[in-house]
Amino acid sequence: MDEASQRTAEEVAWIHSIGKGDKAALRLLYARYSTRIFRFVIRMMRDEAKAEEVVNDVMMEVWKSAASFEGRSSPSTWILGIARFRTLNAVRGKKLDTVGLDEAPEAVDEQQDLSQVKSQEQLKGLLRNALDRLSDEHREVMELTFFHGHSYPEIAQILQCPENTVKTRMFHARAKLKPWLQNMGVSVADAGGVI
Repeated sequence: MDEASQRTAEEVAWIHSIGKGDKAALRLLYARYSTRIFRFVIRMMRDEAKAEEVVNDVMMEVWKSAASFEGRSSPSTWILGIARFRTLNAVRGKKLDTVGLDEAPEAVDEQQDLSQVKSQEQLKGLLRNALDRLSDEHREVMELTFFHGHSYPEIAQILQCPENTVKTRMFHARAKLKPWLQNMGVSVADAGGVI
């Protein structure tokens, strides 16, 4: 069994334990997913305090719903689906703030050459700015694919839409990103598969 399969099996076991009232298993799942959920939510709502509330709401829903988890999707797909639903409920009726997250400090590997760090930071900033220009639907599929590593079928489950809709949104997102990034001087190779 490879590492990813072991990790998934471990998470499934935790969810089943949570369904039986095991708070220690919930703490383990929270430790593994809280940061990932926060990153997913903050990109949609741009409010740290509310994003933290949504993370807690998501984990409370996991606590309540764990007994009904049937394993038809991976734990990460199930949890991010809950996160998306909770986030949409939290922002319903509120215009999303579209200010970039450029102010957020990035972790820097002190072993790297300073020029390499600068170019990586510039590239990340350019990619963030380009993604921020996309519609919510297009940005969502890009982030779930490239930043969370989900497949199209998993994204379809998270977004509760047909897989072909995910593919169409990805096609249009890439079509919009390509000229924007090229105008900013980002090559296809630099973009790391985003375009």
